[in-house]
Amino acid sequence: MMNTHDFIPVIKIVLSDKRVIITAVIVFIFMDLCAYIVRYRKKPKTPKAKKTVAAPAPAPAEKADENGGDNAAGGEE
Repeated sequence: MMNTHDFIPVIKIVLSDKRVIITAVIVFIFMDLCAYIVRYRKKPKTPKAKKTVAAPAPAPAEKADENGGDNAAGGEE
């Protein structure tokens, strides 16, 4: 039966193996991706500012009377 002091060199050899290190990195990346997917929340859509179309300029007001209409009493004739 092996005692605790005999396990240390074996553990050191196993943890320094390339396959164990690569597998640990891949598992870490996979778990991180899974955690990201679980926590992902879609951002709410922000309403876009509507483009305002300039209203057409109002037609010039037509004069009711060419000779001064309202100002007929004190105007020039």
